[in-house]
Formats: sequence, structure tokens, C-alpha cells
Amino acid sequence: MDKKAAFKQIIKEFHEKKLPETYSRQLNIADTRKIVSIIGSRRSGKTFYFYKLIKDIRKNADISQTLYINFEDDRIMPLELSDLNYTIEAYFELYPENMDKTLYFFFDEIQNITGWEIFIRRIHDTTDTRMFVTGSSSKQLSKEIATSLRGRTIPFYLYPLGFGEYLHFKGIDLEKDWEYGKKRYPVKKMFGEYIRWGGFPEIALEDETLRQNILKNYYEMFIYKDLMERFSIRNISLLKGLASYLLTNISNLFSVNSYYRLVKENTQVSKETVAEYVSHLEDIGLIWQVPFFSHSLKSQQVNPRKIYCIDQGLRGAVAFQFSKDTGRLAENITFIELKRRNYDVYYWKGKKEVDFIARSEDGKLQAINVSYTNDINPRETEGLHEFSKINDAELILLTEDIEKEEDGISFVPLWKWLLR
Repeated sequence: MDKKAAFKQIIKEFHEKKLPETYSRQLNIADTRKIVSIIGSRRSGKTFYFYKLIKDIRKNADISQTLYINFEDDRIMPLELSDLNYTIEAYFELYPENMDKTLYFFFDEIQNITGWEIFIRRIHDTTDTRMFVTGSSSKQLSKEIATSLRGRTIPFYLYPLGFGEYLHFKGIDLEKDWEYGKKRYPVKKMFGEYIRWGGFPEIALEDETLRQNILKNYYEMFIYKDLMERFSIRNISLLKGLASYLLTNISNLFSVNSYYRLVKENTQVSKETVAEYVSHLEDIGLIWQVPFFSHSLKSQQVNPRKIYCIDQGLRGAVAFQFSKDTGRLAENITFIELKRRNYDVYYWKGKKEVDFIARSEDGKLQAINVSYTNDINPRETEGLHEFSKINDAELILLTEDIEKEEDGISFVPLWKWLLR
């Protein structure tokens, strides 16, 4: 079968088959003429998010106006840049009546083809087509997909499930004033599951006995496919040791200098290599480095950073730990939720500490400490008050169950704050 015929077969199969079951996500994409790039770590649900968008579009458009192609389909591989023209030719030979209609093209893993962005830009500029692209291949990072399209795209970041999404996946939908009724009990039970297993969509739907192995497999893909293939890493033992160290020490301060001093006696390594590997781990979305909050850029740069992970379940499956470590997991959940809500996130330290300084797009600040317990240490409130003396900020203390307003601080149960 030639390439054009293969594309025709793929297109017709897509229009004839029933799309798999999908779930609503918190990510809302505005109606735009720009190319939409869905960015996010692997296994966060980008392809199924495409399916959900396609289902919504089909409510107001003919099924033939939507097109989804996974460019890792073996029937069309390998592909050269010139082969991409067969996509459009095959489509319009099947549906010539759609030449003057608005079309919706969803291209998954297209970054596997060298020069793909030239094709995408041409189709976007010359046709009435709404285009959506994503990918998680080691050949190109998600954020590089957006960069390659040079001003023609709007990127949207899709994280693993937030707690509200997790409940929806588990069949629990919340109505107004739900916390006063019977649903508060299954919600709290589900939060215990969420804090343990994390928010990857497959994990939410899979049997508990299989989750540990699935998460370990995800981690192996991050390390071997996303990192080693993408960056041609040679020092595998250093990479794996560093990744394990960072995931074990989420919510702790980290500096390249301190880690280099820790390992240099037993490992032949340069400080530059350590810094490079940390950067690669951040590039693939496995970790984040959170800077110190200061109005001085120099102060931000010279202070150590705090480390957080893409998903608390993934961390729990591979980190070296002696206890459940619930406090660290709760803090990690809070960080990812702040990123999901599009805050710029920092930490702060004076005489006391503040876990998170969250800055919104309009510049307003929230100072947040996470104390997942009902036995609140005074340092938690003291840190918030110390910060508020030098910065105007809303003060929030996230707890296990305590809920009250006291001395200018909002005490909010973490599980309830996540559902706001």
C-alpha cells in the first residue's frame, strides 16, 4: 500500500470507529485561530484530551470535518517531510465537499518527522483549519513543539489529574454544598487514595494491585526514553542516582554545588554534568526547581531551589523512603495545583519559612504553608506573619481537617482547597 492510500485508510477508520470513553478535564481551551499546542509530560492524558475535544466539536460539525492522525502509526512509517502532503491530499480526495468548510485537524506525535513545523505552518496559513498538535517523543520536547511554531501557536499545559478530576474519573461529581452531605465521606476517602497513588489518568482507572508496576514503568520511560535517547546520556549511574535523590527529597532545598560535593568522592563527575542532568530532568517535566521569592533577580539566582515532582504517585513508586512521608506528598500536591492554576510559584525564608509564594497574573500574592496535620506547629503561622510584614499577601495554612479564620490566616483542609 502506498503512503496516500495508507493515509486514506487511517482517515476512514477514524471516522468509522467509535471514540473511546473520555472524561472532562479542567483545562479549557479558548476559541482561537492559532495553532493549539498541548504540552505536558507523558501519560498525562494528552491524546484522550484530543478525543474529548473532537467529541465536543462533532456536536456542531459533521464528523468528516474532524481529523485525528497519530504519526507513530506503523502503516505510514517511516515518513519524510514531503510525505506529509499525502495527509491533505488523501483527506480532500475522500471529502472534496469540505474544501470550503472549517476543518479541525489533530496531529499527535508529528514531531517525529524532521521539518514538520514547515508543513504545519503552511497548512495553517493557507486553509481554514483549526489545528491541534501534541507529542511526547524523545525526539522533541513538548515545549520545543510550541517554540518551533514561532508565534503561530498558543500552548496549553496538561498536568496529571487534579483532585477534582480524579473524583470525576472515579464517578464522584460534586454539586453545590456537597461538603455538608454524605459525599464528604467518600471524598475524604478518595483523597487518601489520591495522595498515595497520584493523578495519572490510567492510575485512577486501573486496579490498585497493578498501579505500582505501572508507575515504575512510567518512570523507566522517563529515564530511558525521554532522557537517555533524547540527550544521549552516557553516565547512566549518575543520572539514575540523581533522579532518585531528587524524587526522594521533594520539598527540600537543593543546589548543584551541594550534590556535587556529596557524590564527587565516589563518582567521577564534573559539577557541570550534574547541572546539565538536573536541567534535563526539568526539561522532560519530571521535576521542577522552585526559586526563592525576592524582588531582586540576583537574590533569586544565588539561593538554592526547592524540588518538586510531576506526580506524587510516581515519586512514591521509585523514591527511597522509610515512611509514608505524607507531609512531603501533601506539599507536592499543593505545588502542582498552584501550577495548574497558572501561578508563578516561589518559596520564601526569613527567620521562619513559607512553603509557597504564589503570584497571580495580576501580581497579587498568596503566602501558603502546608501542614497536613491537625497539630499545627507555631512556626507555620509565624512564617506567614513574618512574610506579611514585608509583603501584602493573602495568608493560607493548608491542614488535614482544621478550618477557621484566625489572626488574618485562612486555615483550610487541603482536600477542600484542592476542590475550590
